[in-house]
Amino acid sequence: MLSLYVRFELVPLTKGQFVFRLSELIKAMAKEPTFVSAVLCEDPSAEDKLVLFEVWNGTQDEWLSEQPNKPYRAVYDEATNGFVTHKEVRLLSPLLMRR
Repeated sequence: MLSLYVRFELVPLTKGQFVFRLSELIKAMAKEPTFVSAVLCEDPSAEDKLVLFEVWNGTQDEWLSEQPNKPYRAVYDEATNGFVTHKEVRLLSPLLMRR
């Protein structure tokens, strides 16, 4: 199992447009057989900073060989290019998960 932590710093006043496009990406990801979950979080005191947590079945190597090149990711990247000033991505190994 693999978790992704993705931290976004957005251009001011673009959050609504960004979240709409990110929701389209999450809908596409949810159709993948190895997808487990995705949660988008915001800090009310920093409205232009969002964090996305994704959970996937499989290993980091499997995810890196399959997911980055999916066509829907290129569409998302192009659609959100002007909304993000900084993006941090970390691949993490879950230690504990409960449903």
